Amino acid sequence: MSQTLHFFIEDSLLYAEEFFSGLGKITRFKGREVTADEIKDADFLLTRSTTKVNENLLNKCTKLQFVGTATAGYNHIDADYLASVNIPWLPASGCNADAVCDYVLSSAFNLANKYGFELKEKKIGIVGVGQIGSRLVKRFGALGCEVVEYDPVRAESDPSYTSSEFEQILECDLITCHVPYVKTGKHATHHLFNLDTLNKLKPRTILINACRGEVVNNKELLTAFEQGIDLRVVLDVFENEPQIELGLLPYLEFGTPHIAGHSLEGKARGTEILYKLICERLNLPVEIKLEDLLPSMALDHMVVTDNYKLSQRQYRALINLVYDIRNDDIDFRMGLAQNSESFDRLRKEYSIRRELTSLNLTCDQSLFKTFTDLGFKTKLK
Repeated sequence: MSQTLHFFIEDSLLYAEEFFSGLGKITRFKGREVTADEIKDADFLLTRSTTKVNENLLNKCTKLQFVGTATAGYNHIDADYLASVNIPWLPASGCNADAVCDYVLSSAFNLANKYGFELKEKKIGIVGVGQIGSRLVKRFGALGCEVVEYDPVRAESDPSYTSSEFEQILECDLITCHVPYVKTGKHATHHLFNLDTLNKLKPRTILINACRGEVVNNKELLTAFEQGIDLRVVLDVFENEPQIELGLLPYLEFGTPHIAGHSLEGKARGTEILYKLICERLNLPVEIKLEDLLPSMALDHMVVTDNYKLSQRQYRALINLVYDIRNDDIDFRMGLAQNSESFDRLRKEYSIRRELTSLNLTCDQSLFKTFTDLGFKTKLK
């Protein structure tokens, strides 16, 4: 490269120095405080969701080549403005998908233990079969569950994919939502679950929302609970965050402050994805791997006995060893009890957890595929 490239990188991107210091000069900035003058010399701008990327921020940039966000979501990016000034941009699609899947699995296994049922006997409905939903299809399939997929948008764009009808989702025993927020139109997801649809669910249906708060009408969900509906609901996202409907908390099985995707691997993977994208743009080899940077867990390797048949309780113990949603639920309720307006603080101060991929399992052929499909890092004996 004939001249030194200047990377302006939000201070919350993990491992940025390790990935980008060999490509150019790095300047860190605070997402909520950054100004147009501060980043005017940027060749590359790398952010997370706290940086609002729009004309006000970029109007003094004269040589900006690329904007990247190390997040799967991109509501903070003014895509129309970037297109109007011919600045390419990309999100880190799928960076936290495994973390969200871990969240859903921990919810499902802990509720199965609490209420005494076998997951493999339940019908699972997955609303939105993209980066997260497709992984969950594999994970629940590994447990022997019948899985119903609902993604009409994907069906329209992919002739090889067939979506179930939404009415089939409403017949499932466990429903988990992983769709973007679409307010209007043919496939709107705004209030997909409202008083009408909630009342169509079977008693004791498990409903998990770990995508966008507006997918579930929170006020009508509270009304349904107050009217005596028998549902088991897990919410990681709420309408009107951070001013959430506190009246829901006593009715929820688990509640958390929008942290389903907040794992060390998920955050760091966002940085790695941007590194690979930029290497591709600069026609440079990818020389750094995330797996070489991540720390080991205190217990990072287990060996499973040959021909051992694990019970559901043992699978739950393995998952909870890495991530147990019950702890986050307790912290959430305690935090809000101390200060009802602490949602943002609880999210910001959340202790980053690890993913199932951080636990290495050595096993024989009989368990290899199941462990791999569940999300563990697996090695054959």
